[in-house]
Amino acid sequence: MLTLSLSLAGALAAGSLTGCSNQDNSSQNTSQNESTSSENKSNLQQYSKDPDSKQDEDFDLVGTLDKETNDELTLVIDDKKVKILKRNSFKKEKDTPKNIDGKQVKVEINAKDQNAESLELTALAKADSNGIYEKESDGDYSVIGQLTNETDNNLTIKVSSGEKTYKKAKDFELDNDNMSGDNKNKVVRLEVKKSNEVESLEVDPEDQ
Repeated sequence: MLTLSLSLAGALAAGSLTGCSNQDNSSQNTSQNESTSSENKSNLQQYSKDPDSKQDEDFDLVGTLDKETNDELTLVIDDKKVKILKRNSFKKEKDTPKNIDGKQVKVEINAKDQNAESLELTALAKADSNGIYEKESDGDYSVIGQLTNETDNNLTIKVSSGEKTYKKAKDFELDNDNMSGDNKNKVVRLEVKKSNEVESLEVDPEDQ
């Protein structure tokens, strides 16, 4: 009878130890998963060129689309391959071509789960040989290119077909709030009137 009691006590003790061990392992796994999740968040955040990007807000990533599957995007950013899971609600901008592998894209990242919300081609990827990436119904249009020269009256940008010079409009505006220093040799966006006069120049960090 004494032997049976000792055996039973030993079994209960072993079971208790096993239970504690399982709880410890579960706790360690949870901690590791949380650590990995946190690491993934910081890794994605560091690739954002948005100067206003914050940990608790959605942000954009710009890179070359290397591969796309039903569940995942792979971008090349600063010569590194970055994998991003798609959200169930993931969508592409209207009129995006079916095959855009090798094109520069902008992906909106959800701050909470670090998954891709949406994808669109960048202005550089949309631009034609003259740098035009958007046309308005009233004849105005948008151009992107490298600024090679600027005077009080004119702007010259370099696009794939060569250099283009535009006259500044009387109400010309400069928007480079997010960038400091000289704009020469930077990629710029121009809002151009139907008359081919430049209404505004913008320097976007995501284009650089």
